[in-house]
Amino acid sequence: MSTTQILNVAGSIGGLANAVDGLLTLGGGNWQASLQAASFGGVPFGVDSARTRAGRRQAVHVYPFRDEVWVEDMGKLPRQFRIQGFLVEDSLIYGGGGVIAQRNALLSVCEADGTNTLVHPTFGVVGSLACLDVEIEERKDLGRVFQFTLTLMVSGVRQYPASARSAADALTAAADELRAGSLADLARTVVVDIQLGAAVVRSAVSTALGYYQMAVGVVNGVNRVFNAVSTLSGNFGALFGGANTGYSGSNPKAPLGTTAMGLLTVAAAASGAAVAAGASMQTAAANIADTSAYGNAAAEFVQSVAASAQDPADAVSMLSQLAGYAPQTTVASSSPIGAASTRVQSACAAHLRRVTIASLADAAGTYQPSSQDDAQALQTAVVALIDGEVLAAGDAGDDASYDALRVLRQTVVADMQSRGVDLAPIAAFTFASSLPALVLANRMYRDPSRADGLTQQVAPVHPAFFPQTFRALAA
Repeated sequence: MSTTQILNVAGSIGGLANAVDGLLTLGGGNWQASLQAASFGGVPFGVDSARTRAGRRQAVHVYPFRDEVWVEDMGKLPRQFRIQGFLVEDSLIYGGGGVIAQRNALLSVCEADGTNTLVHPTFGVVGSLACLDVEIEERKDLGRVFQFTLTLMVSGVRQYPASARSAADALTAAADELRAGSLADLARTVVVDIQLGAAVVRSAVSTALGYYQMAVGVVNGVNRVFNAVSTLSGNFGALFGGANTGYSGSNPKAPLGTTAMGLLTVAAAASGAAVAAGASMQTAAANIADTSAYGNAAAEFVQSVAASAQDPADAVSMLSQLAGYAPQTTVASSSPIGAASTRVQSACAAHLRRVTIASLADAAGTYQPSSQDDAQALQTAVVALIDGEVLAAGDAGDDASYDALRVLRQTVVADMQSRGVDLAPIAAFTFASSLPALVLANRMYRDPSRADGLTQQVAPVHPAFFPQTFRALAA
């Protein structure tokens, strides 16, 4: 075949390609009228065929001796386009110029970093597409027509691991901020008023003494001593306050081998440590001009009271009582010294309440709720105490305490919601007759080992005779 004949054949094929190009892009009818001129990254081309791959990413779990498999959904499968297209020199439809220049432009777009926009004949504009590969075929018999296969995939936003402070760390930081803020508000009041004499200082000492007496009464209360053995494993701990550790038993248990006598000895030592810390606080109150030393002593005393509890639930209960502290006797005098004594007394009482609330938030952070209802109840109780002190701080003009209390409130809510959202709620159960705990645990949870926890929740007269209707964990 001569050169002239080859050129004539190539020209004929090129004309045929242009004709096909026109048929693929133009025409009447709804389908043809809806077709859009294809391009990628601004480079137009003709389309022979286009395939779209989509669906879900699935992990198939196969088990021995089981006829069924479990298909685990792993999220959406990235949408992928595979286009069989062609470039025509001086196309009658999209123009484009020389076919070699079109090829070079398409290669540049596909080899460039980042993503580009595809105009699909039927999908229309599809953004953020990454080119996985492109294969261009140049054939002698096609002449000025280059065929190619283009593989594209939808790309999402680039994301990096982000560091975030845990809810527990945020709670600790907010509690420390409240201690610092309440001490600053106390110092602002005390530094001026104590200059009026010893009578004003005595009001601070009497306030600290009243709080100490109330705290020691709580530490030595029957409930705390009774619950000192609640962390024991086994039936003994279950009978003596075992429900105090949460229905799921998720709060820390005493190590195996621990005895009731050992726990009571530890409780007595903790009580003695609290008394010693209270004496140090009273000594610091007598020299309240050094507000920093007094603030540290007060914080250590409150923390020693919380540490005397064997279980976080006891710490929450004890500190909740102390968070409402108010002096039983107030200074009644309109003289300058009497007015100063009243201000110092109020400031010291407010400082002690706020330090108590800070430790209460710490204790709530270590308490493991047993259900969504338990988490909600604890959140409501702690937030109510914080809200009351927020109002008191606002009325007194204690800005540092006010701001710290508001932050602490938000942190407590976030912590309790994050830890309670995945827990089972409490639901009502009704059975036709009285059944034993083992039967109920197997029927309700398919787990007979949860019989002890179910007994703690319901507290029946006897584990073998549950009431017909009761409330327990839903799952």
